[in-house]
Amino acid sequence: MNALLTAWNKLAPQDRRALSLCLVFLLSVGLYMGVLAPLGDMYEATVQEQAGLKNRIQLNTPKAMVLPDREAKLRQVKDEYASLKRQLDLIDRGDWASSDIYNEIRDFASITGVIIKEIRPMTSKKEGFLQSQPMEVTFSGAFTAIEKFIYYLETSPQVFVVSEITLTGESGAMQGGLVVSKYSIPARVDSKMQEQGGRLILSVPPWIGFAPFEIARHNGWLHANGTRIECYFSEHEKTNFDKLYAGEIDGTATHALELIQLLTKGVDLRIVAPLARFRAGDALMVAGSSPVKSVKELRGKTVFLQTGGAAHYFLYEVLKKNGMSLSDVKVSDMSREMVSQSLQAGLIEVGVTFEPYVSRLQRLRIARPVAGPDDLDNWTLQFLVLRKDSLAGNGDAVEALIKGFSRAVRWWRKNPDQAMAFLTEDNPQGVSRQTVEEVMKSVRFLDPDEGQEYFCNGPESRNKTDEYFKKYEGFFKQELGYDVVVPKDDILDWRYARKVFNCSAQANATHINSKHMNATHMNSTHGAGE
Repeated sequence: MNALLTAWNKLAPQDRRALSLCLVFLLSVGLYMGVLAPLGDMYEATVQEQAGLKNRIQLNTPKAMVLPDREAKLRQVKDEYASLKRQLDLIDRGDWASSDIYNEIRDFASITGVIIKEIRPMTSKKEGFLQSQPMEVTFSGAFTAIEKFIYYLETSPQVFVVSEITLTGESGAMQGGLVVSKYSIPARVDSKMQEQGGRLILSVPPWIGFAPFEIARHNGWLHANGTRIECYFSEHEKTNFDKLYAGEIDGTATHALELIQLLTKGVDLRIVAPLARFRAGDALMVAGSSPVKSVKELRGKTVFLQTGGAAHYFLYEVLKKNGMSLSDVKVSDMSREMVSQSLQAGLIEVGVTFEPYVSRLQRLRIARPVAGPDDLDNWTLQFLVLRKDSLAGNGDAVEALIKGFSRAVRWWRKNPDQAMAFLTEDNPQGVSRQTVEEVMKSVRFLDPDEGQEYFCNGPESRNKTDEYFKKYEGFFKQELGYDVVVPKDDILDWRYARKVFNCSAQANATHINSKHMNATHMNSTHGAGE
């Protein structure tokens, strides 16, 4: 350092200035290259990155705005998929005959005003695990009627798919054709199952009160001693009745009023077991846009309902409670599920339907009830009915069916939370837990002691079913003009239920108790005499 200072001092003043300038320049270059240039590059990169982020924000903001709608649509699609899968898996287990599809299509055409010219079946085919039965349909009608007709087909719970639509003519009078395919899951047959125990096929309405059949089926409780029982749910009640007429199914679950309706049409049925007491679950629904606020405002209006059955009787009781009669309204025949579809499509103003449709309509704010189950003390008895010709050789199967239902009821009572989870997640109704709990307030499953009061005590002519049949016989005679008397001795067949619940043992116990009481009485009398 001293040598540098000495050398610096020896330099002339102008040399020292020149050297100082060089040093300053070199330091400046070093500072720029080492510090300022990198900072500049970083600043420029930051500005470019900010510009890129701004562009991405501008690009993605519209996408982010529609994201909630897309998520809602995704949930809707998932719900629709789950509903479709549930319908296919639980409601429609089995192939439909062509006549079933004809009737369904013609019903939709009739209600919408479309004229069917021809329905021609096409070749049935397998599509994955599904069976597809396409039908070629030619028709005519107004454009609005055709539009409604197609809407009914596509929204039917029976899983129809419409394709290949052609239309010609003016909107007021059009000709057209389409292909509608009915999808179903082919009936599953257990090849290992023995045949000697008998075989029964049941189709049950999708009411929560009949859910023990599905619980029993799901847990394998319907099979015993080689029996084969196919039990599935069908939302189309009319189809169940049609299949009973045709002998395509062996039985169903119903109640006294519906049974009378079936008997008047010549179906030879037998009541083989009482299942539960219940309060009818129908509701009188009005469209959300309707000005109607009360039952009394229905005077002169058309009420759509399934005539001759529980819905008809429900309206009769509701009107009577409000000082009215059936003559104060116009009644038009329409199935419960079609009432729901028509309200949803805005085609009708007033109709009677039941769960699960009531909850769906309310949830979607499509319709509201002006009268429901809580407005009437309308309790009745539901039971299992089978065609008489299906009983021969099927005793084991009938007993297995009764045992399976009773076992499911006992399991439900012991495991209410598990049962509720099953009913709200895997059941064919597909309704919420709240709805199930609400419906179950109106259901009283019979325990063994209560059941024995129906089928273990006394002759059938003095059976507890009398009160229900007498009430409905009067309704049919006075309101519908049918002079119906139900021959209870002919239609009650308690032999299977008596065997399942061991009525003979009960009778023996009663007889022994009676002898004991008589002996006690004699002894006490003898003692008093002494």
